[in-house]
Amino acid sequence: MAYMRRVFPENVIITFVLGGFVADIFKAYLDLRISFRNQLNNFTSESRLLAYAFFISGVLFLERLPGRVTNDDIQFNKDSLFDYVGMDLFTSIFFGPIFLYFLSALTHLFALLFKGKASFFEARLAFFWSIIVASPLLLIAGLLHGLFPDGFLFKFVECATVLAYAWIFSVIFCAAERFFSHLPVFISLLSGYLLLSYLVV
Repeated sequence: MAYMRRVFPENVIITFVLGGFVADIFKAYLDLRISFRNQLNNFTSESRLLAYAFFISGVLFLERLPGRVTNDDIQFNKDSLFDYVGMDLFTSIFFGPIFLYFLSALTHLFALLFKGKASFFEARLAFFWSIIVASPLLLIAGLLHGLFPDGFLFKFVECATVLAYAWIFSVIFCAAERFFSHLPVFISLLSGYLLLSYLVV
């Protein structure tokens, strides 16, 4: 035991988890703009962005999983459940990053209409980092969707998650594009979400 403690001191794992990527996510809630600048200053390679895209795809898969497994409209046996989850995982990992790159380019092209000043790399980083920062909220909302699909708690957390992500994205997006205020973007996102929810219902 003493040897194991010398080889793997207790603070190694803590430092790795809390002193790295996970810590950056939670520190971002203290100041979203500074967290984006730190990302921009410390990581300038496309390979890092690609890793972020795969990470986001995995998070979104996990976020959807509880709700899909407990979906009453789909009758699963054991084999069909594994097939369904496996196919969802496959499409998430292999097509998710492509879709994320497409959406990030689309948001940047939209920003250019309003004289956005980010590069495509900065726009991709802002888009990816905003989702990563919101990932703990997305995972909690997904878990509650599986546990309480029709409950008030899930509805409340879902609304709170939408509000939080709209705020996170608008702040980071506007920091990347050098916009003066993020409030117009925030209001536009919420308006679009409410309109889409109304049309779907």
